[in-house]
Amino acid sequence: MAEVGLHVHANGKNTEQPVVRRTAEFHPNVWSYDFLQSLSSPYGAPSYSERVQTLIEEIKMDTFCDLLGDGEMNTSEYDLLERFFIVDILQRLGIDRHFQKEIKAVLEYTYKYWNDEKGISWGRENLIVDLNTTALGFQILRLNGYSMSPDVFQNFQDETRQFIFPKNSKEDEYKLRSPLSLYRASEIRFPGENILKQAKIFAYTCLQQAIGENRELLGKNQLVTEVEYIMKYPWKCRVQRWEAWNFIKIFRLDINASLGMKGAYEVSSDRKMKILELAILDFNILQAQHHNELKILSKWWDETKVKELSFFRQRHVEFYFWYTCGLYEKELSATRLCFAKVAALITLIDDIFDTYGTIDELSHFTTALIEWDMSIMDRLPEYMKTCFQFAHKTYMEIATEAEKIHGPCVQKWMHDNWKTIILAQLQDAKWIANDYHPSLDEYLKSSVAPTTIPVVSLFPMLLIGTTFPDDIMERINKFQNCLAWGCRLVDDSRDFQDEKDHGENASWIECYMKDNPGTTREQTLDHVNMLIELNFEELTKEHIFYEYEIPNTCKRIYFDIYRGVAFVWRDIDGFTKSSKGIRDDIMKILVKPIYF
Repeated sequence: MAEVGLHVHANGKNTEQPVVRRTAEFHPNVWSYDFLQSLSSPYGAPSYSERVQTLIEEIKMDTFCDLLGDGEMNTSEYDLLERFFIVDILQRLGIDRHFQKEIKAVLEYTYKYWNDEKGISWGRENLIVDLNTTALGFQILRLNGYSMSPDVFQNFQDETRQFIFPKNSKEDEYKLRSPLSLYRASEIRFPGENILKQAKIFAYTCLQQAIGENRELLGKNQLVTEVEYIMKYPWKCRVQRWEAWNFIKIFRLDINASLGMKGAYEVSSDRKMKILELAILDFNILQAQHHNELKILSKWWDETKVKELSFFRQRHVEFYFWYTCGLYEKELSATRLCFAKVAALITLIDDIFDTYGTIDELSHFTTALIEWDMSIMDRLPEYMKTCFQFAHKTYMEIATEAEKIHGPCVQKWMHDNWKTIILAQLQDAKWIANDYHPSLDEYLKSSVAPTTIPVVSLFPMLLIGTTFPDDIMERINKFQNCLAWGCRLVDDSRDFQDEKDHGENASWIECYMKDNPGTTREQTLDHVNMLIELNFEELTKEHIFYEYEIPNTCKRIYFDIYRGVAFVWRDIDGFTKSSKGIRDDIMKILVKPIYF
């Protein structure tokens, strides 16, 4: 927990009147400039990229020719199951973007055999539907934009609505493979799909029992290790780079088992090694790109004066990690750096308003930030002048780059969101200064987090290189609001006690308990966790089937920002306490290559 202290500082304008300031005693930046500048990787060399291209073409020629043509795979009795497994593996290894055309063709083929009432068999010549293939197919097809009804799983329930396995299920499937596929399918749930909630409970119980019976095989057996990983990290936490890093390890344990059940299609040794080699090279090549960006980011940070201020959370590397876990491709470099910079700026402003600034200072600071009025500088203390100059420079640099892509309209888009967050910060500071406990309704109308999310999501989105229609703000509004409240709920559920300890009474938890006397903290947390699940169901649906036409990268930005929050806040506030939270995760994903 960040400790709270009261510190006496000389007034920047009049040293005769010291100012008593609150500080939260955040731990300092754990990523030194020298360490980040020392990062190096051999995988930036052209020879590795050339090898990747060779592997991509070879996999297209052998594996996908069989999947799409008249080769040996196409006559297998497991041909539908095999196709789903290949797509699943490529997506989980993070290399599916190299095979989009081929994957689309494979999914179109399998979808022809899908029955909304019964499901699908493991092969097109087999008339008996299979729970494992149906669950895996449901998950993959839904995630790839196909309209899938969860009512298909009624076919795998008895008259009492209890899930059962078909009589042809094999022993290993009963214990692990079928419930694992069912569990993963249940995670891709939309609002109101109660049968998937039932499926998740049933599958979780089966998997929990199986893990208990096979704990000695963890880290040795592919299937057991995969089950343990899936249960530990829900889908909403399995951001793409984390998924790729973990699944490479799982895939290594027993590639044949990961591609299908015993007796089904077993990929040749040559093919499986090509897929594994491609996954590792692709991961390491992208990591080399991320090393270069971290050097740029650390140089930028080292040249700022705000790094000398000790009262706020210096987490620029952690923010870069958050965004990069979901949006990792080479062409998204500008958006990654923008996110890290604007998130670092927002954190500085948040900590000034929450703990360090006085109300008098913050009133002037608010006007300066909204109007970008340099004349107000004279009324600010020295630390705040430094912060204002940093904010102005960062904001204007982003605005200049965004205007090159979108034209002058971008100024209004940015300023409207910026103004909202600054005013909300001031309101929050007044509540803290007055020890005021707002009602839940007041909190929902003025809470800071839902207003910070549009800034940290919109600003980098403006740099993806795609021009937007004039009504883009209206189109993204629903998605943006869903994301904002999801992030607010996750943050409050993990961080409310720390915030209360350093004087912040406004959190969803505290406001709800105030409005509902007699409600215990445990009951409130149960309620907020339910709301988190409902919100993620809605966000998942918007991500896959958004009602307005917006670029796919925009949807990814919103969805993966949320998943990054769910990942980093999965146990504690991993940003505020990054030395205890996500430091090891950052080393795995951004620093250390995966070895063959």
